[in-house]
Amino acid sequence: MRQTLIALVAAIVCTAPLAAHDFWLAAENWSPAPGAPVTVTAGIGELFPTRTTFRTRDNWLADWRVIDASGDAGIKSNFRTKDLVMATDVTLPASGAYLGVAVVSAQTIEMKGPEFTDYLKEEGLDQIVEARRAAGETDKTTKERYARYAKIALRTGGGSGAHLSRPVGLKAEFVPATDPTAVRAGDPITVQLLADGKPVANATVAAVTAGAGGIQKATTDASGRATFKVDREGAWLIKTIHMVRLAPSTDVEWESYWVTLAFHAASR
Repeated sequence: MRQTLIALVAAIVCTAPLAAHDFWLAAENWSPAPGAPVTVTAGIGELFPTRTTFRTRDNWLADWRVIDASGDAGIKSNFRTKDLVMATDVTLPASGAYLGVAVVSAQTIEMKGPEFTDYLKEEGLDQIVEARRAAGETDKTTKERYARYAKIALRTGGGSGAHLSRPVGLKAEFVPATDPTAVRAGDPITVQLLADGKPVANATVAAVTAGAGGIQKATTDASGRATFKVDREGAWLIKTIHMVRLAPSTDVEWESYWVTLAFHAASR
């Protein structure tokens, strides 16, 4: 598994000696009343939304915005330390569906060949394992640049959520086929993985529930889509790592995009 420092959205970096960790946005109240504040948290860990330990770093957050039906909702808020997460209070001004978007600035890590291979296997990046083997790089010390791209779907009151099923222009993102705030336990949810605006085929994508609810895995089709059954109510996280080889002219061999989408499924 991965041994490195992981950048955490919310001014923090996590030391992960024996494990790769997911980064996510979550909410203390996924369906606040119109005009009521909601606390959005940023966390990192292996068990959504449980956190590990962190240490702070500067210049962590490259982007944080809230999107409504008209585009950028113009909601400004700052993250603060709260226990083992970072948190910000957001007031959704009118009824409707909203999308919070956070991007953690990129960092570079160097790993020994066997360590990098273990990490790739743990994250289901078998195609990268094979590409390195074919190039005779399995034992080669490798540099990877990684950044994180997270979304959270929230709703206050009624109103259309069609805009949640459109891309927002991130380097990598999940685009749900339908409004995730309308998903109920027992429904399916389909997401499309995009990188640089293009579908990513044959990617391993996972869906996990809050706590120890289990994990589902799927492989994206030629259009970059994967479907999961939302088999219980509560908070859900859809996640993946997309990795590409960089040009030989750079001093970094691989670039990875850690992508998540969080939403809450209501009961029927």
